[in-house]
Amino acid sequence: ATMADRKATNRYYPPEFWDQKNFNERSNLNSFRGESWRNRGAQVNSKLLTQGRDVIRFETPFDIWCEKCQEVIHKGVRFNADKKKAGKYFTTTIWEFQLKCHLCDNIMIVATDPQNTTYKCISGCRKKEESWDQDEDTVKLLDEKEKRKLEEDPFYRLEHFAASDGSGKREDEVKSKEKKAVLHELKHIQDVRSRDDGILNRTLRNVFRKQKKEDQATAAREEQEKKRLNMHIPLLPETEEDRILAKTEMLNARVQTEELRFNESKKMARQMIMSSSIMSSKPKSVLQQARMLALQRSKTSGGIAKPRISKLVKQSI
Repeated sequence: ATMADRKATNRYYPPEFWDQKNFNERSNLNSFRGESWRNRGAQVNSKLLTQGRDVIRFETPFDIWCEKCQEVIHKGVRFNADKKKAGKYFTTTIWEFQLKCHLCDNIMIVATDPQNTTYKCISGCRKKEESWDQDEDTVKLLDEKEKRKLEEDPFYRLEHFAASDGSGKREDEVKSKEKKAVLHELKHIQDVRSRDDGILNRTLRNVFRKQKKEDQATAAREEQEKKRLNMHIPLLPETEEDRILAKTEMLNARVQTEELRFNESKKMARQMIMSSSIMSSKPKSVLQQARMLALQRSKTSGGIAKPRISKLVKQSI
């Protein structure tokens, strides 16, 4: 089969295609679906332009932090951004790009900076500051023409490639000597680590086995706790903040219980004083006053007392 036959047979023709009003031998899917289907992207973009919006594909020029979810959006990630004019720097237009974070619903605005030939973060994000300087840790490779000029012209060598220590040597030579000791040390450490593969394998397996047992024990404890609390959601690992908060809540509950007991005893003592006779010859003990108070409560309640109170009164009689 030819390429045209494969294109025709591999397409899906809906039932409405054969029942259309002006169906003929020249009918095809493009005419059936209309120009709006073929130029859907341009149509959507023109509709947004009528609303004052210009949606483009924007690529982040550097690593940025999202100020809402605190996640890093790396350089080169592409977004559908609203592009609009934000002003001018002399005769150069300053453009603003409104992005939506793909990890949350935060709106970020990045604008061009013609003065410094870069971009700047306006709101919703901030630039990730890199402490690593590429020029400091990079040795420049020179072509043959540049090498020959360095060897023949000492003034050119001092002007462009001299080290900052004043020794007159090339900067890359000084850097290579400084890094050589570090490289030798790293090579020695790597040789010691990879001297015996069997010991390394056994050490790693022991570490992984221990970690696996700890994970299994933690999962079993979480499963028991979920069954006890009748919960069907995963529990987060316990933290020191959770422990402090739990101890604080238990202490507050204990203090509230003690305050409640003190208030109840104070209330009972007040009721004893109010119900006792002022003409009694000798003061009664606290137990006797409690029994008398229980007896009075049982009488005022219609002669039907609770079993615990009636038992207490019977013992007092």
